Amino acid sequence: MRLIVPTTFERSFIEALADHPVDRIYGSLSSEAGARAKAWLPQGGEQELEAHIADARSRGIGFYYTMNASCSGNREFSGEGQRWLAERFGWLVDVGAEGIVSASPYVIDMVKQRYPELRVSVSTIANIDTVEKALFYERLGTDTIYLADYINRDFKLLKAMRKRVSCELVVALNLGCLMHCPLRDYHSNFISHASETLDKGCYLDYSLARCTQIKSESPVELMKAPWIRPEDISKYEKMGFTTFKIAGREMGSDWVLRAIAAYTARSYSGNLNDLIIGFGGIDPFGEFPVYLDNRRLDGFIDFFAKKDCRLGCNGCNYCEEWLQRAISVEGDVQHYGERIGRLIKRFTSGSFKAPLARASS
Repeated sequence: MRLIVPTTFERSFIEALADHPVDRIYGSLSSEAGARAKAWLPQGGEQELEAHIADARSRGIGFYYTMNASCSGNREFSGEGQRWLAERFGWLVDVGAEGIVSASPYVIDMVKQRYPELRVSVSTIANIDTVEKALFYERLGTDTIYLADYINRDFKLLKAMRKRVSCELVVALNLGCLMHCPLRDYHSNFISHASETLDKGCYLDYSLARCTQIKSESPVELMKAPWIRPEDISKYEKMGFTTFKIAGREMGSDWVLRAIAAYTARSYSGNLNDLIIGFGGIDPFGEFPVYLDNRRLDGFIDFFAKKDCRLGCNGCNYCEEWLQRAISVEGDVQHYGERIGRLIKRFTSGSFKAPLARASS
């Protein structure tokens, strides 16, 4: 097993990876548009990043620069954007980065032609969820494909991908998005432009708020999310997968190291929420008031070897039954969701800034 993990850009973090099978780390300057808003990313400049890359390389750990915005406003086709990309990639080569993570087929094509020193990974944001999509990126020269997390329980598809695609395929371990999330593409684009609204002083992650509200109204969505328990990594290894990604760029070092330790040990005795991005609640509402006892979930994954969840639940109560085995409620879940709902309504009604304009008579 090889792990790909987010870095916190702290020297102590790199030192703490010594006893874990971490093959590479990933991150970026906080100003870089990507799948996380800059306000919640580790801060630091180019000199700090260069020193961090050197420290990681000295320990046999590669660094991948994350620039996985789903949209850049077509800036990459302007003269200014072309110069910026050339300077950024040249700088990454100079400072010893092993590669980049991108969601743009154009950027991937450009890097493979002009910067062969850099290896290229396709981000989960690119939604690689079919064999043909994977083969397209492989033909572009992609070295690694991060598979869409929402296919984690589609075992038939995963086996076909591993059989037909030659490049490295990476499975994401700890994303807690809604099953086949209807907000996914909108959310990716929103985050890609998040710096614009943050700079204007007005920011609401509508998708995250709505997602958390849905989980509050129907906690079974926690079970339907595409996470993989530490104990179940072997199921994926048997299909031929050897490299796994841990998400959590916006989390602190203690959180990330706990996740790394759990997946390294292939065991965790505690609240599954401790390991899963999207299960921890949102500010300013505090922690999500549900405890999922990971010790009570042994065998949960086996059902999905024969179930195609893309067809909908249609009377299937499997996840609900397992939720009742593992859940402990540690607060008023309904009230938690109602508070988030009131915040959303303030924005959708227009009352946050100004009343909605009345239709002219």
